[in-house]
Amino acid sequence: MLFNSPEFCGFFILIALITWILNRFSYLKTRNIVLLLSSYGFYAHLHLYYPLLLLYVTGVAYVGAKLLWQHQKSNSTRKWIVGSSVALSLLPLIVLKYAPAYIENVWLPVGLSFFTFQALTYTLDIYRKKITEPFSLLNVALFTAFFPTLLSGPIEHARNLIPQLQGRFPMNWDNTITGAQYFIWGLFKKIVIADRLAEWVDTIYSNGTAESGSTLAVTAILYSIQIYCDFSGYASMAVGCGRMLGIQLTDNFNFPYFAQSIKDFWRRWHISLTSWFTEYVYISLGGNKVSKARWVFNISAVFLLSGIWHGATWSFVIWGAIHGVLYLIEHFTGLKDKWGIYRVFVFVGVTLAWVFFRIPDTALACNMITKMFTGPWLPFGIVTRMDSTTLAMCLLVPMFIGIEYILYKKWFYRNWVVKAFAFACLFVMTALFAVSSDKFVYFQF
Repeated sequence: MLFNSPEFCGFFILIALITWILNRFSYLKTRNIVLLLSSYGFYAHLHLYYPLLLLYVTGVAYVGAKLLWQHQKSNSTRKWIVGSSVALSLLPLIVLKYAPAYIENVWLPVGLSFFTFQALTYTLDIYRKKITEPFSLLNVALFTAFFPTLLSGPIEHARNLIPQLQGRFPMNWDNTITGAQYFIWGLFKKIVIADRLAEWVDTIYSNGTAESGSTLAVTAILYSIQIYCDFSGYASMAVGCGRMLGIQLTDNFNFPYFAQSIKDFWRRWHISLTSWFTEYVYISLGGNKVSKARWVFNISAVFLLSGIWHGATWSFVIWGAIHGVLYLIEHFTGLKDKWGIYRVFVFVGVTLAWVFFRIPDTALACNMITKMFTGPWLPFGIVTRMDSTTLAMCLLVPMFIGIEYILYKKWFYRNWVVKAFAFACLFVMTALFAVSSDKFVYFQF
């Protein structure tokens, strides 16, 4: 049951209606029980054994936090408890995500990386005393399993989301309209742009270096747009579902391809994961309050771990390393954006890194990048494959970029009539040009 499926719409409308009634009459515990059971049912719909992992991760986080709360005066005991809790929480992720590199037929459950990291924030925030009182098992369980964030984030912090789950949800007209707008925009990005681009990208990359340099270069750019629309599309739909229920979730993307630097890019791309690594890894290593050499190590560690988080292949490690190297070069050279020129270099660097992200064979990825710069540059693949699908792609992608730029500039945020008309047009275009698939790129992570 995916966000872009008709059955999810029926599921969400039913759950939203029940939640509104229980919320309206202040049956808050019953409301949360319904949401928890609904979230487990939503996850079980993908596979019956998936909820067992949710139960395990929730149990470890809750018990670990409870033990930490009971041993507030013993630092050595607290360190042992938090270390054990983190290790036990990560155990299923390490086994199921990284064992396939050595053992065949190991299946990674959808969303495991996301809800594991989310549950860890509860234990770690209790340890760091950023949460002033422990939460109930019901609220911790709902926080970990909350269905809008379950499969691909955003990765929420316990101290931000659980307090919202404890009180009455502001399920009002404004939140409903805003949430619907988020959802429609996310749906448009996913099934009109990302899924249409996926057909082209999959075809070209399946041919490898048989394609011309120009075709590979254009395809690399299109993949940058595809993965952004796919992942941010899911994130927008998740935020929209949360908002319609009265829950404020993290905006996981903030126009990353308009970034002025690599540093700025990571403030705008997968914001919740960047925040997680910054708070729980980078700062734990000392952040920038260390020697220059140690700071370089801290930055490098974060980017390499970000690559490893995505999977146990060298291509992901290289992807993370490229971003780390670009970040450090930018820092030590003082490169800055002037007249928009450096933004182009940032986009090119990010796009080339995406090639390794998309292609697990590092040698093939290197050959394809080499061919982009050395040619041959003709024939140009889009021209030679100009069918109705490709023509639609050529028309829709520039339109999408234009809409993104308008949203980035916030040109019509204050005019509700223009906004209503714009989202009505998006809804119609989604119905006319949708090419829906049954997968999201980030489900594999």
